[in-house]
Formats: sequence, C-alpha cells, structure tokens
Amino acid sequence: MPSGFRVQPPPDSPVGALVPALTPHAVSVSLPTWQDNVDYEEGAQRIKDAMTSGYPRFFIHHRIQRLADLACARFGNDGELCILLPTDTTARGCSAFLASRSPPVASRIVPWPIHSTAPSSSSSAADSEHEARNRSITVHACLFPADDFSVAKQYWQHTGEGVSSRVAERCLILLGDIDADGQDGAASPTQATPTVGEGQEGATRFFVNGGGGPSNGASAAAGPSGRYGSKGRYQVAKGTASSDAVAGIARPAISSKLRYSTSKVRVPTSGTATPSGEASSEASGSEPSSLVGSVDQLPPPTLAAAPGATVVEQDEDVLARYVEERYGRNLDLSLAPLAKLAMRRRIAGVLCEQPGEAIPVEEMGDDAKAQREESTRGVQGLTEDDVWLYPCGMNAIFHAHQLAMRARTSRGEGVGKSICFGFPYTDTLKILQKWGPGCHFFGKGLTSDLPALRQTLEAASPPILAVFCEFPSNPLLRSPPLHDLRKLADEFGFMIVVDETIAGFVNVEVLPLADIVVSSLTKVFSGDSNVMGGSLVLNPKGPHYAALKAAQESAYEDAYFDEDAIYMERNSRDFKARIAQENSNTEMLCDLLRARRIPGPPAEGVIPGPAAPPHGVDPRDLVVREVYYPKFMTPEHYLASLRTGGGFGALFSLTFSSILASRTFFDALPCYKGPSLGTNFTLACPYTILAHYTELEWAKEWGVEKGLVRISTGLEDPGLLREWFERALDKAERAVREARERGEIAE
Repeated sequence: MPSGFRVQPPPDSPVGALVPALTPHAVSVSLPTWQDNVDYEEGAQRIKDAMTSGYPRFFIHHRIQRLADLACARFGNDGELCILLPTDTTARGCSAFLASRSPPVASRIVPWPIHSTAPSSSSSAADSEHEARNRSITVHACLFPADDFSVAKQYWQHTGEGVSSRVAERCLILLGDIDADGQDGAASPTQATPTVGEGQEGATRFFVNGGGGPSNGASAAAGPSGRYGSKGRYQVAKGTASSDAVAGIARPAISSKLRYSTSKVRVPTSGTATPSGEASSEASGSEPSSLVGSVDQLPPPTLAAAPGATVVEQDEDVLARYVEERYGRNLDLSLAPLAKLAMRRRIAGVLCEQPGEAIPVEEMGDDAKAQREESTRGVQGLTEDDVWLYPCGMNAIFHAHQLAMRARTSRGEGVGKSICFGFPYTDTLKILQKWGPGCHFFGKGLTSDLPALRQTLEAASPPILAVFCEFPSNPLLRSPPLHDLRKLADEFGFMIVVDETIAGFVNVEVLPLADIVVSSLTKVFSGDSNVMGGSLVLNPKGPHYAALKAAQESAYEDAYFDEDAIYMERNSRDFKARIAQENSNTEMLCDLLRARRIPGPPAEGVIPGPAAPPHGVDPRDLVVREVYYPKFMTPEHYLASLRTGGGFGALFSLTFSSILASRTFFDALPCYKGPSLGTNFTLACPYTILAHYTELEWAKEWGVEKGLVRISTGLEDPGLLREWFERALDKAERAVREARERGEIAE
C-alpha cells in the first residue's frame, strides 16, 4: 500500500547491540542467530560480554545499575544490594513481596531525594525548562541481602514497578555523576565492578565494566569500551549526508511531522551553526519557531564516511541525541503533563486529529473542549478520565489485578481466584499466581473450554474475581470468545480484563465487552522502540465501573516519568497510519507463507489451509507447519470484534517441520532480531526459547512448540519484505532437503 514511511533494512547488528541502533534507551537487543538465543538463556559468557542493553523488565539498564550502585554505597550495609522504585508505595510493595516468599526475605526501604548540583540558570526565557530538568527526584531503594537478588528481580520483572532508564539518567545528571549529554562526570566510588549476589548475574545479564568490548559497528560504540565505559566516539562524515542517510537506522520519517524544541529563536535556512550547535542570529529562515535551537540544525550523521568526505570525530552522545531528537522530537519538558493528557485522550478515542495532523500539545489544556469528540472506542461517555498511564504494559496488568481485588474488598466481598483464559505472555500468568489467592489456568482459551469454565465458576468460593485474557494471544494469536465470556461474567459477577496490545483498538473493539482494558504502549502505540509505557482503561458502561473507578481514584499514583511521557506522546502521533501499513504488510506475508504450508490437519483453532502444495513443488520440501495469525486462528472470534477498516495486526508466528528448519529460517532473515514487538521495523525472535526455555515441555502441552518463530512486521517496503521471507524460506527448505539427501533425519 502507498506509504509516507521510510524504513530501510537495519544496519549490521551483532549480538548484544542496541535495537534499534544508536538509541541509548533502546527497548530491544540484538540476538541475531538461533544459537545466540539459546546461549543467552544458558548464560554463556560470550553473550554476557556482548550485551549492551536488553528488554527493560529483564535487563537492568546500565544507568539504573549505576544509580543502584550509588544507592548501595550511600545507604547499604556489607552484603546488601538494592533495586530502585519510583514511589514509597511501590517500594513497600516490593518489600511485602520479599516478605511473602518462602523463606521470607528481609528488606528495608530508604527514600533518596536527589537534588541538582548545577548552578541555577539566569535565563528567564528558559526558566520553565530549566526548572523541569533540575527538579528534585526521589527514588526509593529497597535493600536486601545480596544472595536474594534473584527473588527481588522477580518483583522487578513481573510488576514493571522499577524506575526507568530515563529516571536513572536524570538522577545521575542531577548528582553530577554524568553531564547533561550523558558523559561521565565526577569520579564515582562505585565505578568498579559491583558486588554480584547469587543469581544476580543471570538475572541482569550485564554489568558495567571498563574492560574491552566488541569493536565492530554500532556495538563498538555502545559496548563496555565505548558508550558505557571510556568515552568512545563515532566517526562521522561532516556535512555530507542527506536526511535519507539516517533512515538506514530503520526509523520512519514523515515529512509532515513537526519536531519540537525549547528555543524561541528562528533557525537559519542555511543550516549553519555555531560550534556550540546554536543557530546563527544573522540568518533568517522559514522553519517554524518551534524547531529553532533543536539538533535539526546539525548535519545529518552517516554511519560511514562517503568517498572523499572529511571524517571528523563527533562525540557519540551528540550523535545519539541527534538521532533520538531529530527522528523522535523534543517537547519542552515542562509540557509533560499536557503530553500525558494528549495520550490519554488519544487512547480514549476523543481527540480530533488526523494521521500526520496531530494537535499541538501546547494547545491541549483542559479547557480545550472543542478538541474533544465522542469516543471512537465503542462506549458512549468514555473520556480521558477513564484512562490511566503506567510505566509499562505489564505494570498496567499488575495494577489491573490489584484494582480488581480492591474493588471487590471495597464492597465487603471476599476475593476469589482469577482465571487466565488462553496461553498468555509469561508474566501475566506469574502475576495471577504470585499475588492474591491465585488463579485457574485454561491454557487453550477456546470455545471448547467454556463448559469446564462454567463448572469452575459454579464451584468457586469465594466467587471468581476476574477473567484475564489477551485479544489475540501471544504467541499463538488466538482470540477468545469474548461475547460468551461477557455472558458468563454477567451471570456470575466476575470482571473481564482484556489485554489488547497485539491487535490494538484501531483494529478491534473490545472495550464494550470488558470491564478493564490494558495495553502495552511500548509496542505499536510507540513503534520507535525507545520508551516504555502502559495504559489502563475502564468501561464506564460496565457493571463494576463505580467500584473500579472509586478504587482507582483512591489509590492511583502517577509513576510515569515525564521524560518517558514526552517521547511516548510524540511517537504515538502517527500510530493509526502506521498500524494500517503494518496490517497490510503482515497479511501479505502470512498469505505468502500459508501458500507454502505443509498440507495436513491444522493446529487447534486454525482453519484448514491449502489441501495441496503449490504446483510442481515436492511436498517433502515444504517446511512451514503452521501460520498463526488472527486471519486463520479462531477468526470467528476476532472478526466478531473487528472494527470497520481494521485489520489483523502486525504479529504472527510460524512453526516448522523441524528445529533445523526453524533455525535455518530464523538465521537467514535479514531483519532485526530480538525481544519485543510492535516496532516500526520488522523484528523476529525464537519466542519459546526466549520466554519458556526452562519450561519447554509445559509450553508444548499448550501448543507452543520449541521451534516457534514469532515475527512482528514493520513498515518496510512490501516488496523488500517479500524478498526477505522468500529467501529465508528457500534456505530452510534447501537445508532440510539436503539433510534428507544425506540420509539424515532433521531434528
């Protein structure tokens, strides 16, 4: 389909490199081969040495680790470690979780107010921005015995309550430990390798050190010897690149997007800049004043020097910030409350804006009633007052469970178990199992499970609290029978909590059937894979709304860091247009792959596929066993909630005839490979290896095979995507055929 997006093939991305490249707060990390993923799970030293980042709930960002080291040095006793939480409530929640373990883990909480060490600004024009960036921040250190780090890490991972990497970075700047550009500041007493408690190394995967690191590509600049240790530098061609050159970093660019900065002076059209990066005051230009003083004035960087270009050294952090700001934008930090308001209105479907024509956040004040419309979410009366933001999607799920329990107890009723209906993302099930009275697990989540579900509901005492489900599920893309669940909920009085992350409310309309809808904004709502976020929406027409709303308003804390909100708001302005293109790209790929599926009975819940192989193809050469995609998996349930103009989403999974075929196909894909989904660029991972490596047989019982490959389709040109997947499939089929010719049985 025609598109204004430009996403090019990714640069060389060796194991452990940032995904996307040159993104200091990247959400993913490169694990480009099947063996890399296996070795990651087994804790191989080569992977530990290469890791520069990772998915934030599984991997402690180097800025967070550094701030935690400072907290331990200041407040800790010998043999103690800590994790950092944003509020007293979250810290007490961590302490309570540790105390609930068997055996109990002792802990203590220390609040740490962090104040700026920088001199006050004398520039009145920048007062609001200066004050916002130099405000005091209080983090809360939960300290515990070092040997129990792996237990504390469970709280961090499952709940998503920990501080974000931007919180830690801002705190380090306030402390003078690093400067405003992220460079090392005063020497820190904790720059030595931190103490490692039992289980810590495997949990964090990475610790800052000053040793050598990889020396190739982006990984060199972002590894221990570069960005995270001594001051490495990129080699940049001076003033030779066009804006298209940076598109190779796999970021979309839309010409109509405005980028914001804090300066009030006009940018010269010539692009000239002083050595400090400030615009020359002598020139005049046609750029809007909101762009003046931003890094758009800098010459676009290249990843390698063009022939004849003058190569100069440019501080790596300047380049990283250039990429983040030019291809991200930067609102004044003082506008963070309005950025959050804009997101809540966007999620509520009451913001009158067209793709590429986002309403300026500066005009998003509460009195801007004219910018509201009736919600497009299918529920009359829904407003932004029914939407709450969280630091990540899993945190929204955690708080949805907590909220459901509070609402039930507020009415003087007993809190029963929950039900997890369908095979979910791993931490959702862990939350339901480890907090509250526990849960019943219906791992298939099919219509055939409804009789057993009814029996469970009838026998439950106290009554079932809530049914949690994903629409569709991750990774099997199975959609639950929401209309049937709603009828049971009305009959038995339980709540329905739906995670709509995979499809998104642009594609499906699930809120009318749910009491609570949660989503990971980290995924397609953001797309840029450089910030975390989550949302929780209450259905104002639901039977439990009054109790839920009262309980939520009495307990909600806004722990979503303002700098994360600034990035998320900007990223989300074009999410509807991006989803439309990703829908189209994904459906094209799934139709292609399904045409080369091995004939035979479909997987449970999947509609029958082609009865015969393509003309002239030996069926023994086919390797795709199943294509998991809402168009083919339980389509009757998905279509029942499909919005007009919606599609089937950007995620699909594949299973193969053998591990040999899975591994060969995965290794041959030239896209980014690592954890996460919903990115603007195509991203693949061997999902079961990453999510269930220690429980492969259990996952297999529910239809999640060891060799499953999950793909999140991006915004690349459809022809390019087709070429990638056809070549990878050809290589997998050839590998299996050659193994057969050698008389080998493909594993």
